[in-house]
Amino acid sequence: MGSMCCRDDDAHEDRRGPPPNHGGGQRLGGGGGGGGGGQQAFQGSGNTLGGGGVTSSSGIEATSAAAAAAMERANRATGAGASAKDRQLNERRQKDELIGKIEAHYSGMGKDPPFGLASSSLDALKKHLDHVKGQAAATAKADSRTAAAARVVRT
Repeated sequence: MGSMCCRDDDAHEDRRGPPPNHGGGQRLGGGGGGGGGGQQAFQGSGNTLGGGGVTSSSGIEATSAAAAAAMERANRATGAGASAKDRQLNERRQKDELIGKIEAHYSGMGKDPPFGLASSSLDALKKHLDHVKGQAAATAKADSRTAAAARVVRT
């Protein structure tokens, strides 16, 4: 009762062997289609990663040119050629770093940082950080004296 059309077809039994190579392309991984040896998929020369010896028209290597371009961008972002937005972003980054350092010192001393640090100027934050560092050093020195005195009393 089943269909007999598939029994005569070669779909179930592949007695034909490998498909013929009609020259339409190459297989990845090596050979053309015959026995595995022979022609490779890529022929020619190429550049190595990292610009290995590639020079520009001025004779500068690619890595040196990239480093020079990065330095130029950094100078533009903070120097005389910087836009107002670049200077503003740079100042905000510096303020954030100083605020983080100040808050770390206060938490190390077990105190709360002053209210309104974020609204302070960059110069005020630098002065306050120096002040807090001095306080932390004085506190550490006093703590060491107290600990030494406690050891003397115990003995």
